[in-house]
Amino acid sequence: RGIHIIGGKIMKVIRNRKIQGSLAIISLALLSLLCSTASRTMAQDEPNSFSQEVPEKTITFATVNPYTKASGSMTITFSGVFHATRENEPTGLEMSRVTGGQRGTFSFVPDDPSQPTITGRFHFSLAGKPQPHTDTINFAFRMDGMAPDGSAVSFVQSERAVVTEGSPDISFGKTDRVAGASDN
Repeated sequence: RGIHIIGGKIMKVIRNRKIQGSLAIISLALLSLLCSTASRTMAQDEPNSFSQEVPEKTITFATVNPYTKASGSMTITFSGVFHATRENEPTGLEMSRVTGGQRGTFSFVPDDPSQPTITGRFHFSLAGKPQPHTDTINFAFRMDGMAPDGSAVSFVQSERAVVTEGSPDISFGKTDRVAGASDN
């Protein structure tokens, strides 16, 4: 009553071919998965570059004329553009470089009406690396203006810009004198 298999060698060959076929399918599936993971990883390592236009905007803030020490209000109307590159770093997405430029006008109106109002223009290009993990770049630019008596007055204005894929957030800080300038 035992089972007798005729053609045992043929069955063994068929069974081995099924195993080999299965191994080939599994190998192809693993190779496909590996290729797709590698291409996604390479895509993640590519830098993301973007530009943000800064439509005309007016900001007024309290400051001090660094030459006369008169307190007052500075009004800056400006527009420009920021270009940024974001890299994939081991610690997360990091901004690697910001470039761009701004142009506009300014007016310093002193609190004391006996002090001169200064008005003028500026135009500058910028380039730098933002502070780590903040998307923030701090810089200073020169503003050239005139007092009512025709005398030239230049200020160095500090600016802070948070540059992201959304709208840039811009604020102004201290107003300084130009290095080497005499009191006006």
